[in-house]
Amino acid sequence: MMTSVRKPPSKTSIQALSAIARYRHQRRFGRVWLIGDRRVSSATVASLERAAFLKEIAVNGNSVLVITDQGKRVIADGGKAV
Repeated sequence: MMTSVRKPPSKTSIQALSAIARYRHQRRFGRVWLIGDRRVSSATVASLERAAFLKEIAVNGNSVLVITDQGKRVIADGGKAV
């Protein structure tokens, strides 16, 4: 029997998730996302989407990042439990 073991999220991913949770205003600016006073690369956002920690949705034609329930658990646990 094979079990799938997920790798815990990196420190950068956890910091990006907490910035998305903390700041309301986010926008894509070229190859990076401006989230509050932080710049998060599109690759980091894409990996968080693949891990199902967040979703990118469009609201009135603007892209917005929304944290899923699994992403909220990662923020609360500090990345220890996936």
